[in-house]
Amino acid sequence: MSKALLIPPRPDLLIELQSLLQTQDPDINYLIKVIKRDVALYTILLSVVNSPVYRRVNAITSIDQAVMILGCDKVNTLIQSVIVRSELQQDDLYEEFWSSATEVASICSVIAEQFILIDPELAYKVGMLHAAGSAVMMQNFSHYSKFLRQHGHLASKDLCYLERKTFSTDHYQQGFELAKSWNMDESAALSVRYQPITMAVIKDHKHLPSDVPILLALLKLAKSLSNEYRRYWQDQGGNNESSQQLNQILNYLHISDDDYKDLREQFSHQLFQCDAA
Repeated sequence: MSKALLIPPRPDLLIELQSLLQTQDPDINYLIKVIKRDVALYTILLSVVNSPVYRRVNAITSIDQAVMILGCDKVNTLIQSVIVRSELQQDDLYEEFWSSATEVASICSVIAEQFILIDPELAYKVGMLHAAGSAVMMQNFSHYSKFLRQHGHLASKDLCYLERKTFSTDHYQQGFELAKSWNMDESAALSVRYQPITMAVIKDHKHLPSDVPILLALLKLAKSLSNEYRRYWQDQGGNNESSQQLNQILNYLHISDDDYKDLREQFSHQLFQCDAA
């Protein structure tokens, strides 16, 4: 049985924003006022919405503008992601860790919307949360950072096994517990949990909600397209195995080889812009 770790409580700002955004007709002016109370949230939110991945012609320069253009659903998703990042920030976590998470989340959202696969906001949450359990592990185990540097290159299934052997739990489970404790979507939480057995879930999702295998496949594809992810969190399952799994993922999502080539070109160009910025 997995060991239960200390999960950070939902911060007051997140609780207030979630309560506000769950009302039938949120007060937009009050929402903007609440966001502006937190300097970090304000600046990071603007940075995220202006990412080259979203291909915006004109930069969004104010929170008022961001809320009006993006709408409450998108803003809610971004706020949750930003607060998860700020609450779990660790000195031992490289900035590239969070850049990679944001990058994967953005790619998940764009592909979901482009191919009409699933709610882009839900896809973004899964991308942002997919490795958040690592931060929880670091808060509870002083030597986890060293462990991750040594073994983070392993395939997710192997990493999960080794984490359980070493810590009596794994970061996928802790990411799941975090998502549940902060009242995130059930499908997002389950997708974080079942990453090590993505291919098995896609083949037969059994009792799981029908959107979980789609989210898992989308996450796997987004990670394969993320240059930063390959650099820091790559699943090293072997080239032949990885290629075979990618083909299965594309078939499952009904994305053709030509479409995949277009995605690679699209994101490689945009991620280059991110690195150059």
